[in-house]
Amino acid sequence: MPIRENSLVHVLKWHGFRGMVRESFTGKRKTASRKNMNQGGFFMEKVMLGVSLYPEQETLEEIDAYLKMASSYGFKKVFTSMFSVPGTKEEVIAYFKDFTKIVHKYGMVVSGDCNSELFHRLGATETDLSVFKEIGIDILRMDFSFNDERDATLINNKEGIKIEMSTSFIDIIETAIKKGAKPENISTCHNFYPERYTAPSLETINDINNYWKAKNIPVAIFISSLVKGSHGPWPVSDGLPTIEEHRDMSIEIQLKHCLALDNVDEIIIGNAYASDDEFKAIDQVMKQVYVDIPKNESLGFLADFVPHGLTKRIPFKIHLDKGITALEKEILFNYPSHSDLGDCMNYMLRSRWTRMIYKGKEIPCRPCTKTHYTRGDVVIVNDNLAHYRGEIQIVLKEMKVDGQRNLLGHIDENEIFILEHIKAKDVFTFVE
Repeated sequence: MPIRENSLVHVLKWHGFRGMVRESFTGKRKTASRKNMNQGGFFMEKVMLGVSLYPEQETLEEIDAYLKMASSYGFKKVFTSMFSVPGTKEEVIAYFKDFTKIVHKYGMVVSGDCNSELFHRLGATETDLSVFKEIGIDILRMDFSFNDERDATLINNKEGIKIEMSTSFIDIIETAIKKGAKPENISTCHNFYPERYTAPSLETINDINNYWKAKNIPVAIFISSLVKGSHGPWPVSDGLPTIEEHRDMSIEIQLKHCLALDNVDEIIIGNAYASDDEFKAIDQVMKQVYVDIPKNESLGFLADFVPHGLTKRIPFKIHLDKGITALEKEILFNYPSHSDLGDCMNYMLRSRWTRMIYKGKEIPCRPCTKTHYTRGDVVIVNDNLAHYRGEIQIVLKEMKVDGQRNLLGHIDENEIFILEHIKAKDVFTFVE
């Protein structure tokens, strides 16, 4: 029996909204404490933010000042390269003790990139990580693994240090788990790519992320500061992204894109130092993304289906049409949780709840100079199609201007590509 389009509850049931509620209550992905469920049963996953530091190139005073700023913007993790620091065993230990003391002072965790050569230098083995515990390392990122039964021993280490491996180590991690490694002790992290055009394709990154998400193993990814002169472990200054297309994008667009992928647990700035303006931009995006939305009781029983409580949204920057009215702006910006139910994601993304909330309002037809709406245009259904009046739509494919919709504006051209990653039930919003 076909679904009656005007019965939203039928559409909701058909597209698994009740199933999503059940999935949340079963405790899916329950291993990470920062994953939360909002009041409506919509599963919300908040990313951890991180920065990178390369101690051999930075003073402890500079590190302290940088982490003080980063922590003030909600950053919780520090990635560092341990094997690139020269010196004797005693010198390396002494240096990183001072380093981790600063990190922990600001309530952050340390992920130390290491390899077998560093293990040898520090006298560590897969059965004895006490030197890393002494230093204050919270996470060991293995640049290379042992590639044998020692990996399982390492992951299950008695010191309680989390083991992070490259996202590409699929066979290695799977083998370790088969040999008894505890999955809850494992996380993964992508590489960054200092050399331009060397990063893997977005499709490859996305497939890998989805693989680990299905395994409930966290994934970290690198984005890049655009500050001139920012650096990584080597004298290369073309940024340190995981995704090649991010290399020249503003940091807030990189962040939005990673959040839209919805399969990333940690987002780390790969190069040092990001600017205060970049931290402010990230902070603004995060405040737009994670919001506490009150339950709209005016929707009656449908209120349970509408995202509320702590909710993740993708904020699209919009350039407004000059003719937009005050009411149209209100509907566009004040409704907090635009989302598509998933059954019509062909020519448009449809935010249908707005037509129910504003169904008593008049939205006169406004003339449009365009003959066709194009991808990224944002429109609202007007009085000429009164049953759907007030519905906000994002155009995905070219559509004729037929007088039934008013043009509200256009998504910023640098963010249109993010539309490719908006899925059914994803929540989005608009910002000027």
